[in-house]
Amino acid sequence: MYDPPRESNSEQSAILVTSGSEQSQPRPFIIVSRDLVNRNKNTAVGVPMSTRTQKANSYRIFLPAEELITAVGSNYVFVNSVALCDHVRVLDLNQVKRRIGTLSATACAAVGLGLAFVFDLR
Repeated sequence: MYDPPRESNSEQSAILVTSGSEQSQPRPFIIVSRDLVNRNKNTAVGVPMSTRTQKANSYRIFLPAEELITAVGSNYVFVNSVALCDHVRVLDLNQVKRRIGTLSATACAAVGLGLAFVFDLR
């Protein structure tokens, strides 16, 4: 999981403008694209997280704080959260601030099921 920038310094920042129900506040993202896909690129696919746990449903996956593992050297404190699998987006890795943690195997599998639901993968 990674902590995104507070604002973009990118020349493409106009593209980053959000509207409607798009997630716009600074928040952690779960990088879901494979390392092999991310290699030699400045982008990765991410799922934003929210602390509004009432949003949880079959494709917005509840993640208990105990399933979110803080990275070594990070002082980020996780709370119960929801992976918003219906808000997947491409992230500019040059703008990502830092790695803050990882998901447990159980949480990773749950997010995978949420993505499978959203994209109708069988």
